[in-house]
Amino acid sequence: MKSINTFFLLILIFLTLQVSAQQKDDKKISYQSVEAKNPFPSVDIKVIKDAQSGYNVQLVTKNFKFAPEKVNKDNFMNEGHAYIYINGIKNRVYSEWYHIEDEKLTQPINQIRVTLNANNRAEYMVNSRPIEAIGVIKNENLGNWYNNKK
Repeated sequence: MKSINTFFLLILIFLTLQVSAQQKDDKKISYQSVEAKNPFPSVDIKVIKDAQSGYNVQLVTKNFKFAPEKVNKDNFMNEGHAYIYINGIKNRVYSEWYHIEDEKLTQPINQIRVTLNANNRAEYMVNSRPIEAIGVIKNENLGNWYNNKK
């Protein structure tokens, strides 16, 4: 049992390092960052299994306003949109809810990373660290992907 827990931990660390290293979007364009001002925004995620398929992710924010109508316009502190990275693949989010289709969960353990972004797409930072939330979703559709029997 201890080796299974160690294995899961190593996979989680690998996914975290892999996704954290990706600070570029699908087109390899780097975006700037902007230091947030007090009261600092924050984000947390809740993952809920959808009754039909996939998962619903709720972005629980504080001191942040979604402003999809202002994307690519002037920044106003603590407003903008979010990005949800599913195993490093970026998706733009304009509200507190996002549905992840089963097809996007390609790994046995899938990393979900959410960042808060300003209207010009820059990542909000506090003390030079991104405002983000990270979680994982186990892909139940892959079945037993390891064999623990000896």
